[in-house]
Amino acid sequence: MRRIFVAATLLMLSSLIVAAAPLDNLFVRYVAQNSAYELEFARLGEVRATRPELRTYAAMLVNDHEAYSGALRDMATSKGIAVPSGLVDDDRARLDRLAQTPGAEFDNAFLLEARRVNSENMRSIRNEASQSTDPDIHAFIDHFIAMDTKHEAAAIALSENVVASKAPVINPPATGDTMAVVPPVSDSSMPVINPPPNDKK
Repeated sequence: MRRIFVAATLLMLSSLIVAAAPLDNLFVRYVAQNSAYELEFARLGEVRATRPELRTYAAMLVNDHEAYSGALRDMATSKGIAVPSGLVDDDRARLDRLAQTPGAEFDNAFLLEARRVNSENMRSIRNEASQSTDPDIHAFIDHFIAMDTKHEAAAIALSENVVASKAPVINPPATGDTMAVVPPVSDSSMPVINPPPNDKK
């Protein structure tokens, strides 16, 4: 009787393990698909960005995701998981739209997309971390979170620089010169401050 109970318990445990494995399979495939998109996205940024700091950021993404994708493929192979090799239609269409964005507008669109992808990936990764019992996948998740945290911090800093760079540069007047007064817009409640009269004769 005891042997039957032990056998039944082992059978139940094995069924639980089999039930959990497909979730990890889906996760690995999902991450591989996203990394493939981010790699193509970053390569586009290297070519199309108009600002050198954005090209540097894109090059960092390329280097990190090439290494990350290679490690992911190795782990998937060791677990018998077949990962997708190409982009899904939605990702391809998104890249095509981004590639058609003209000139300096590309820089803003590139940063917005980088932050969107980072945000979505971090949510998915943390959700998987709360469900997976596979130690290899947990180690991979830790590595991914560290990498994406670095990418997100760099994207935020670059976004702030883009906003700051849009402010007009007003050079101070030379010593002894009088700066012209620019009246406020019509709907402003600020009083107009006129310059003092010139008493020089």
